[in-house]
Amino acid sequence: MTTSIVNRIDEWITRVKHYGALEAYAFIPGYPAHKTPSPVTQYTVAVTESEEKVSRFFIGNRIGERSTGELHEIELCLRVYAPEGTSGSALLRASGLLMDALEQQDHENAIDALILSGIGYDTAARVEYRDVTARLSMAEEAVA
Repeated sequence: MTTSIVNRIDEWITRVKHYGALEAYAFIPGYPAHKTPSPVTQYTVAVTESEEKVSRFFIGNRIGERSTGELHEIELCLRVYAPEGTSGSALLRASGLLMDALEQQDHENAIDALILSGIGYDTAARVEYRDVTARLSMAEEAVA
């Protein structure tokens, strides 16, 4: 991924971190997995970015301004770990709050889809989690 796309995603995640009750959540990089705290004592969100596809585009004509660039299709996975002893419904509420924050802070209208996984169990961290996956489309333009 290019630096400007990474910076835009980082700025967006920073806005999400400061959205309402999410300020009490810990945000960590998704990799390496051994950095996940054990035991988990607060809601923790592990953030992982992966770029699926880059498409080049050209917009313009003979008399207008020509624009070229790339369309980046990105999958952003936010794994929400729940503190030990919380219920599945509490994990669903935490995931729902994260989805709301992603939508509210998406100033570029980059979200194509938000996907919520079922509840999983991380054996290394010994904790339950849910994945919130955001499929994004972000354009990076350059004047020709």
